[in-house]
Amino acid sequence: MSIANESLKEEREMREERHTGPAKYVMVWAALLVFTVVTVVTGRMHLPEWGLILALTIATVKGTLVALYFMHLADHKGANRLVFVTSIAFVALLMAFSLFDLGTRFRPALPSGSTPPTWPVEIEQSGRYGGKLMAPKPTMEQ
Repeated sequence: MSIANESLKEEREMREERHTGPAKYVMVWAALLVFTVVTVVTGRMHLPEWGLILALTIATVKGTLVALYFMHLADHKGANRLVFVTSIAFVALLMAFSLFDLGTRFRPALPSGSTPPTWPVEIEQSGRYGGKLMAPKPTMEQ
């Protein structure tokens, strides 16, 4: 019975909805463009500690803007808002636990000055997107 009441309430809200014009959508589009530029710029930077967290945060903000304004969730109340907030909370929990797990994994130790047997890059090779991938310089010690 509550689902039927919710759909009636939703129908009534949709009839009373006021359209404010394209200004809101243009502002959201501009914000999405800014976040895209920030993503590209920070993707070219070497941020070993915060790069992944920054990229995930920007992606979450962009996805939230799309869901709220282009999918009209900002205009809805009730169950739709509850489902949206709950899904964002669970995605945040999933990401947090995954990052915590990744951060506490064992990193194999190598003796100082040694190179892994299958190093994936050549010495002083430039990355495709501007990053400088550097393999350790081989030593002449035997």
